[in-house]
Amino acid sequence: MWADLKKNGQVRASAIAQDADQNYDYASNSVILHLDVGDEVCVQLDGGKVHGGNTNKYSTFSGFLIYAD
Repeated sequence: MWADLKKNGQVRASAIAQDADQNYDYASNSVILHLDVGDEVCVQLDGGKVHGGNTNKYSTFSGFLIYAD
């Protein structure tokens, strides 16, 4: 799995997990972004794939406001 965190269409961080032996694999990342009104943030997976080839789909995304300008 390759996941990109994008701000206004530009990659700001990536996380990669490669599972060669069909066991669980993990990836994580952290990023702090300054956002303005109207900015868009999204997580995009490589090729639009869903994480997990069966019913085991364990993915999370969290975002927090640290402070407002």
